[in-house]
Amino acid sequence: MQERYRIHLQAAVATSAAPYGYTLTVWTSGAVTMHARGIPSALEALLFLAGAVAGFAVVGAAAHGSPAQVLRASPDARVRLWGGFHLPSVGAAIAAVALASELIHDSLAWPVVGFLATGIYLLAIAAQFTVAEERIR
Repeated sequence: MQERYRIHLQAAVATSAAPYGYTLTVWTSGAVTMHARGIPSALEALLFLAGAVAGFAVVGAAAHGSPAQVLRASPDARVRLWGGFHLPSVGAAIAAVALASELIHDSLAWPVVGFLATGIYLLAIAAQFTVAEERIR
């Protein structure tokens, strides 16, 4: 029973790594932007959403070649646990968000922040996973 639990715990941690980091990115980017710009209106929240979707679309299309491709994770990608420690990837996204939040003084900040948070996180976590990839000999 204990060994089965550990196997399932490993699976939960492995499948949660990227979504966990993105959750940290979105929450923190919203908090940083709210500190600089105040609580967003409903329209500004939708602008953040639109920017985040655009960031995902741009990076996704670049990764897959077109938006029509089927999403699937590589079954042979094996990343060491420390690759899921999100300080570099989330840190880079939040640094960009903090800068944008300070430089853009109107509602345009919200879609820009959504775009930057999503795009930079995805690009950085891919780099982080690449560095932490287990090399099979």
